Amino acid sequence: MKNKPALPYLLALPGIAIFVAMLYPFLTGAWWSFNSYRLNRGDPEFNWGQNFVSLFSTGEGQHAIGVTLTYAFVVVVAECVLGIGLAMLLNYGRYGNAFRLLIVLPLLLPPVIAALMWNVMLTENGVVNWFLEALGSQRLLWLSGPDSALWSVILIDVWIYTPFVVLLAQAGLKSIPSELREASAVDGAGPIRNFVSVTLPMLMPVLIVIITFRGIDSLKMFDIIYTTTQGGPVDATTNLHVLAYLDGIRNLNFGMAMASLMVLWALCYLISFLLLKARRKEAMA
Repeated sequence: MKNKPALPYLLALPGIAIFVAMLYPFLTGAWWSFNSYRLNRGDPEFNWGQNFVSLFSTGEGQHAIGVTLTYAFVVVVAECVLGIGLAMLLNYGRYGNAFRLLIVLPLLLPPVIAALMWNVMLTENGVVNWFLEALGSQRLLWLSGPDSALWSVILIDVWIYTPFVVLLAQAGLKSIPSELREASAVDGAGPIRNFVSVTLPMLMPVLIVIITFRGIDSLKMFDIIYTTTQGGPVDATTNLHVLAYLDGIRNLNFGMAMASLMVLWALCYLISFLLLKARRKEAMA
């Protein structure tokens, strides 16, 4: 009986241990981001946030933030538009069942393998340029041109992850009662009016989930970019995650690397907070 009051605390110990194990690395990284810390120059020295000032004031940091936001915005918009369009075609088209199995194939490939495959296809002598020449066009510097590299990497991301949007959008479309569309059609609404007034509002909860997942994944994208361009050419595809890798692993500057990752974490937290808040507000309306 005397040991009974301690029993709840003992049962909570595994959960507390897991919580500490999860929180300790994050807090360590956050502390390093406020320090001048190079592995080859001794212990960390507190610098009052000078790493963040450098990140936001130097051209390299501003460029990485711009690439991160541009990449995430274009990828999310393109994948949502294509994914919802394809999901509607598969749901209401005649050959939806036949194409449903084919369209998920890119999602089944590991992103690194898919990126390597596209890296070979988009070389100067690759199959894509061969098709362009066969059609009478000129070869393009897909991944090796400073102006085209970012858009080529975005193209690869859209190819890999659009099926993810298709799968979720299809589930959302199937939950919409067909009576709503039929009633809208009886009232004289055309396909566009039907989509804007019926399908899109009913699909909004699923769309918020899609934007949250794809937005966070796109902000912290690393494997596709590093596999294909390693952040180049001339830093054209260096986002915050790649910049943190280059600072931490190549330059051994853990202070600057952690500052980049803390900014990246704040962006991911902000997008998830805003979207989930919008979702809760819509659910309570």
